[in-house]
Amino acid sequence: MSLYTIVFVLVTVLIMIGITLFGLAITKLDKWIDRRERLGKESIYKTEDEKGETEEGKT
Repeated sequence: MSLYTIVFVLVTVLIMIGITLFGLAITKLDKWIDRRERLGKESIYKTEDEKGETEEGKT
């Protein structure tokens, strides 16, 4: 393999890792802002308990 191929693969992998970490950071930030601004209101994100209750209520 040539040096250019190795560098290209390495840079591509690093870019993909960066995009993934950026997406995770955006998700965490969105949930943090939701929790901070809620002030007693219901969250747009449902917890596992709430999901189970809604499914049981439907049947």
